[in-house]
Amino acid sequence: MAALLFNVLAAVFFLQVVVLSGAGVSARTHHVVGGDGGWGPDFNVSSWLAGRVFRVGDKIWFKRSTGAEENIVEVESPEEFESCNLKNPIRMYTDPASHVALEKEGVRYFTSANADSCLNGLKLPVAVVSPSEFDPPFPFEPSPGLGPFDPFGPPPPIEPPPSFGPPVPTEPPPSFGPCAY
Repeated sequence: MAALLFNVLAAVFFLQVVVLSGAGVSARTHHVVGGDGGWGPDFNVSSWLAGRVFRVGDKIWFKRSTGAEENIVEVESPEEFESCNLKNPIRMYTDPASHVALEKEGVRYFTSANADSCLNGLKLPVAVVSPSEFDPPFPFEPSPGLGPFDPFGPPPPIEPPPSFGPPVPTEPPPSFGPCAY
C-alpha cells in the first residue's frame, strides 16, 4: 500500500514538473478573420473583434467570403486606415487564404483593397500584445479551488465508508418445489 501511494505521488509530482516547466509558453492562436463567413462585404468587424486578443506569435488568416473579390492591403498609419488612403500600402495580400504572422507588439491596420468597401467599413485594426508569462499553457483555466499540491506533505485523511444502517431482513425466496425434467 505504501509503495502504491509513493508511486502515485511520484507520478503526480512528475506531471506537475512537466506542466509547470512550460508555464511561460503559450499556445499560438490562428485567428480566421470573419470566422466561417470570411472576409467580404457582410463581415461584421466589431462583433468578430469582441473579446478577441491578439498576441505576439499568433497568426491571422484572411479567408475570402464566397464570391468576394476583396483583396487586403496593410497600411501604416491610423490616418491612412481611417480615411481609406490606399495609395502607399505596406503590403497587399492577394492569395484567397492569406495569412499574416503577428511578430511584434503594436497596431496593424488592414483594409479592403477596394476603397469603396473600405469606406463602407471593411477594415480591421489588429492590436498585438506581448504574451504574458501568466498566460496558461493550455486553453483551460485551473479551478480556483485547487491549491498547489505538495507531494511530500501529509496525505489527506482517509474517511470511513458511509454507514447505511443495520441490514434489513429479507424474506427467503419462494420455493417452487421439486423440478421435473
